[in-house]
Amino acid sequence: MQVPAQAPAAPIAFDIPSQPMAAALNAWAVQANAQVFVDPGPVAHLTAPAVKGTLTPRQALRALLARSNLQVAQGTDGVFVIKPRPAIATVITPPPEAPQATAAPSAPAPPEPLTARASAGPWLVGLGAQFERDAAGATGGASAAFSGEYFITDRLAAALSATTPRTLSFAVPATPYRTGARLQSTALALKYYFAPEARLDPFLGAGVEVATLYDAGSVTGLDRVTAGPSVAAGVDVLLDVHWMINAGVSWAQVRPAIDPVQFGLGFVYRFGASGD
Repeated sequence: MQVPAQAPAAPIAFDIPSQPMAAALNAWAVQANAQVFVDPGPVAHLTAPAVKGTLTPRQALRALLARSNLQVAQGTDGVFVIKPRPAIATVITPPPEAPQATAAPSAPAPPEPLTARASAGPWLVGLGAQFERDAAGATGGASAAFSGEYFITDRLAAALSATTPRTLSFAVPATPYRTGARLQSTALALKYYFAPEARLDPFLGAGVEVATLYDAGSVTGLDRVTAGPSVAAGVDVLLDVHWMINAGVSWAQVRPAIDPVQFGLGFVYRFGASGD
């Protein structure tokens, strides 16, 4: 029987919905134009996660198996073989006072499923928008926002974000006039994620924000840099293995003349897993 060649290494647009593992592997084989062999027993009661995006066949197959006790091997004929990970027996050494006694081998515990940090990667980059409302005589508006995060553990991440400068206007104190200025902010925070393996992953964060107000026209003393504490809350909505939508709200005590509450919405890409 002629066997298909090895699956190409070039990325392919995969679209595999969440379904029983056997059906998901069959869908992968069709979309990757590859041959896969699997024993029905180990996958009978498993459900595969959705995999959607432009990935190499190995990346897509790893995403399907990431949270299971299965591994993949590929023969020289190009056939992918799915099988359970081998059990590693643990032998308890005898105590020194009774060298003649030997403990029976303990039953091996099944390997833990890979976490999102291991399967998708520890790095996040995001692009979105940040909104502020009119407040205290100052006009609100929107700025483009850029962010980056690194997961120190499966749930704790260090985050850095910055906005592009935006123009606002506000009343000049003790005068009937208004003036314009430019505002840019940068924030550094620690964020805690409550459900990193789930489709909806809420988080809380705390840190410090630095705001720069400049080009304030002819008004003396308004150009300044201020810093203060900030807190944030929000949720990441998983779209596929790497992509998600982020929505959140933050508060920072850095510019008393402007509303300290800000709203954000954007897209986030997660990467950095071994083998990507």
